[in-house]
Amino acid sequence: MRDLLLASRHKWKAWVDRAADSTALAGRLAAVESKLANLAARMQGAEEVAARIAPLEQAVADCGRQLQARPADETMARLASLEHAIGEHAMARLAFLEHAIGEHARQLQVRAVMDWIEHAALRGAPLVSVVLPTRDRRDLVGRAVSSVQNQSYHNWELLIVDDGSTDDTPEVLAGLADERVRCFRHDGTGVCAARNVALAHARGELIAYLDDDNIMHPGWLKAVVWGFEQRPNASVLYGAFVVDDTQRIDPKRQGDLPRLYFWPYDHQAVAHSNVADMGCIAHRAGLPDARFDESLREMGDWDLLLRLTRTGAPLELPAIACFYTTDAPNRLSHGPTYAADFAAVRTKNHR
Repeated sequence: MRDLLLASRHKWKAWVDRAADSTALAGRLAAVESKLANLAARMQGAEEVAARIAPLEQAVADCGRQLQARPADETMARLASLEHAIGEHAMARLAFLEHAIGEHARQLQVRAVMDWIEHAALRGAPLVSVVLPTRDRRDLVGRAVSSVQNQSYHNWELLIVDDGSTDDTPEVLAGLADERVRCFRHDGTGVCAARNVALAHARGELIAYLDDDNIMHPGWLKAVVWGFEQRPNASVLYGAFVVDDTQRIDPKRQGDLPRLYFWPYDHQAVAHSNVADMGCIAHRAGLPDARFDESLREMGDWDLLLRLTRTGAPLELPAIACFYTTDAPNRLSHGPTYAADFAAVRTKNHR
């Protein structure tokens, strides 16, 4: 009995010296106190045993006092730090899940609204002018033109501005046999200037846009007309778009599956980063700010959207406008003027 108690005492003191977790220490102290109390109760009258238990009781009391002093020691500081880190991780994870759920909800809304528009009866048939600038894209411009010709809505005109092509693009455009397609030649001063040429000749009540390396969704023009019918007070709208390979925007990588983008609109957030491609924007004709800044080589879509929505939010139309491709040669995105254009758009639209 004596050897057993001594061995237990040595093991107990060694464990106390190694303990770092105050929660485990408290639990084990409580268990030891309970066992000692039970043992003392059974051994009442045995003075020798009581004398041997006394040192253990004193050790437990000492540990209890040490435990009470621990809130300010490094163990509790570590526990507090761990608790904070767990809390931050949980909040970050919760924010990520909330964003993912919101994104999935918007994508489901896109599907539902597109299915509805496909079968909806329009109240009118306004002419829609589609603006399409191009330069040295003879192998791609025909695909873009075909995507407009394949629209389920038929009252449109397509204004193509050849911005100084040096390849066979003029010959390709000359071969387009469609009276709804009108072609113009410009001097190569940039895509924004080319779009302004088209806007000057547009005859439609509504204006839509398409880039020569992208493809218009076959239901987009009907969706535009439907959207403005549903919201007669809206002057601007933007829709969703599908990117074929987001990683390929960075030329060092590729391999993503196509992804749908349709962000909620917040003007302050949009002033810091773009949420729409040129092909996703549509507006009523004759708006005072519906003209492109010809000093910009790229980001004309971002600048236009910010100016058109300066006094009021656009209609967020849950419908796919276009399929955005990233494998065309000589793309404007992230070109040599990217940083300067980005800064210019932010500065002029800051408020």
